[in-house]
Amino acid sequence: MVPFHALSQRLAQTALQGGRLGKASIYYFHNCQTKYLYHDQTRQKAEPVTDFLAQLRPERSAVLIFSDGGAARGGFTLERLELTQKFLDQLKQRSRYIAWLNPMATERWFGTTAGEIARFVPMFEVSRQGFDGAIDVLQGRGINAQLRQ
Repeated sequence: MVPFHALSQRLAQTALQGGRLGKASIYYFHNCQTKYLYHDQTRQKAEPVTDFLAQLRPERSAVLIFSDGGAARGGFTLERLELTQKFLDQLKQRSRYIAWLNPMATERWFGTTAGEIARFVPMFEVSRQGFDGAIDVLQGRGINAQLRQ
């Protein structure tokens, strides 16, 4: 996702400084959220996924994932899908609302791991409409928020 670093940094900065989110934290991962999430883009400061999940408050937590989910390379990887689905299942137990923001256009998801991931979590492309949809989900509004149940 190197081409999207500037966008991801701006999104993180906005989440931390510009919203009425209360406590917000930023985590990084490479391909799959398996054993560790990282506090920095270089993935030097690790936190076990179990610790991350344990700190979430199910009645208040909302999670936005920003990732192409494999759509940038246009491939499908069963292992990536299974690991991501496992993480999302764990996350759904600890977070009230989850949305996925994908920097690739929706038409690029077909036949990729991202297209399959979108079956498990509300996924939106980076566009004004996509941002609005993700925010609606994170605030518990709209039909897309019901996908997680």
